[in-house]
Amino acid sequence: MFLKAGNKRTSARMTARCWMFRGGICLAAVALASACATQPAAQPNVPGFAAGLFHGFFAICALLGSLYLHIRVYAFPNSGFWYDAGFVLGFSLNVVLVFLFLLPKIGGFFSRGH
Repeated sequence: MFLKAGNKRTSARMTARCWMFRGGICLAAVALASACATQPAAQPNVPGFAAGLFHGFFAICALLGSLYLHIRVYAFPNSGFWYDAGFVLGFSLNVVLVFLFLLPKIGGFFSRGH
């Protein structure tokens, strides 16, 4: 039995198989490339949660300063998860405070014309 080229069901299956094959190839390539990655050895006195909180809070200033000076926005090596958690929390706090500071200047949540 021959399948017609215009059969939508068969072409959908072939498309799905093609995407699954391509996805498998990409996943294998990523796994192969990640096998080459190395991590630095654990060191004493690396930045932890408090340093991450501080660095995250001043990340925007450090980013602007890094354009002109030799400043790093993110400390490496660091303590891992807890540094990352502090950095994200500090950066989020910075964004929220900037938003709350600028909110009255842009008219608040409602427009002034009402």
